Amino acid sequence: MEELTLLPPATEPGLPLPDMTPDDPSIDTSRLPPQGGLPLGTILGVSISLFVTLVLGGLTAAQLHREERRELAIREGLLAESLAPLAAEIEGSSELGEISQKIAYSARAERARGHTDFNLVLSDGDGRVVISAFADAGTRPQPDSLKARAPVRSALLKAGGGTLTAWQSSSGFAAEMASRRRAAWLDIGATVLVIILVVQLTVYLLVTRPLNHLLTAIEKLELGYPANLRQNNIARELRWLTWRFHRMSAGLTTSARLLVAAHRRAVEISKSRHIPDIDLRLIDPLDLDRRGQSADHEILRRYLRSRCALLEGCEPGDLQAREIALHVWERDAVEAEKLGEMELRARVENAALSVLDPNMFSLVNGEIARLIETRAAWCAEIEETIKSALTADGVSLVAIQRRTKHAAGVWRKMQEKHLLLEEVHDLFAFRILVPSQDSCYLALDTVHRLFEPEPFRFKDYIAEPKANGYQSLHTSVRDRDGFVFEVQIRTVEMHRAAEEGIAAHWRYRAGKSIRA
Repeated sequence: MEELTLLPPATEPGLPLPDMTPDDPSIDTSRLPPQGGLPLGTILGVSISLFVTLVLGGLTAAQLHREERRELAIREGLLAESLAPLAAEIEGSSELGEISQKIAYSARAERARGHTDFNLVLSDGDGRVVISAFADAGTRPQPDSLKARAPVRSALLKAGGGTLTAWQSSSGFAAEMASRRRAAWLDIGATVLVIILVVQLTVYLLVTRPLNHLLTAIEKLELGYPANLRQNNIARELRWLTWRFHRMSAGLTTSARLLVAAHRRAVEISKSRHIPDIDLRLIDPLDLDRRGQSADHEILRRYLRSRCALLEGCEPGDLQAREIALHVWERDAVEAEKLGEMELRARVENAALSVLDPNMFSLVNGEIARLIETRAAWCAEIEETIKSALTADGVSLVAIQRRTKHAAGVWRKMQEKHLLLEEVHDLFAFRILVPSQDSCYLALDTVHRLFEPEPFRFKDYIAEPKANGYQSLHTSVRDRDGFVFEVQIRTVEMHRAAEEGIAAHWRYRAGKSIRA
């Protein structure tokens, strides 16, 4: 019998987990959790503390510099004032010897007061030193010394006057200023330490703790547990983030529940299905597009066409054309939709947008034109695929319609939902009209078997109608190449209500403005 060998565990308790980054380049690293990085609370705390430290340090350094200059100016001013009596005595002297004695006496008196490095020098009008109180101390002040000058008038000096210069070492002043700086920086250090503690505590209470709670709720939702979120005592943005996440969680849960319920209903219907007593030849779902040609309707159509022609011929920047475009966008487009003239409505809105935002219209319209050209055969193929599959599954089909969203409609959706052009998933849409509610769910089951559904883009407005009574099944699906498009499934009665009844789209559109 072979001896069993126990392998040591990959990691021991208390040791850090190994690096999860795979060496195999074929592994999709986007599916792995992010590695490294600092917590948001730490980044905020350190950033705020560093910013406060730099600001306080800079302001303190500037204040200390100003105080040193002001103190230096005061001391030199006092030194200059002390020279005034001596200058007056020099002006009253009759001999240079007398002047020399007075200068020496004044200098010795200052040294006796403790200014051991004090010196006095008298210069004539040419700047030549005439008398120095202490010859061994030099006749030029040091660059960093405290110094002051006072003018002197005397006939004994060349040019009838001169300058009395006094200076003393600034070491005492420098030591005093250094002591002040140390005290100021100690105060700054204590202040910064308190600020760091307050900032860290505030960030933890207002940012870190709510975010950790939100992350915990997300982890629980990933495991299939409902998210219980607290919204008290946190910042407005975090409350909004929490609320939006809660709505998203509820919306995803509802979409998944309705999708499962719809497919369960389709299975139940298919088990007990019988052929409906409906003559599909008597149903004409397109009769809504062939409304009565009344005189009023014809006048309105002519008016709308003239508006289109006017806007399409306007020059960019025309203020009058802009006012007309605003009126067309907010009112005339709704009137066109009331008539059921969807192509005319698209033309009216495109003409208005080309005046209101010509650059964006050109960009969106060009991209849509390119997609329409490249996907013309694709649309026909998808339509035929859906028809064949419905027929094979025995689902009664009244009609299938397809449409491509026009540039103004795409632009409006991008603005209202903050989307990029590639994120507009209903750019291409197919509408399946069936005779009964049961057929709606059977058709949905067929579509979802043909194409990969987007679970969180599914809306069952039959089970849960909109507030205005609108009913339909909306689902977004992907073809085999990953292109997303929308499929709407409804009965003929639902279609009529959506086009001309209380659930008509123009009633939803009425009152919306582009001015904001």
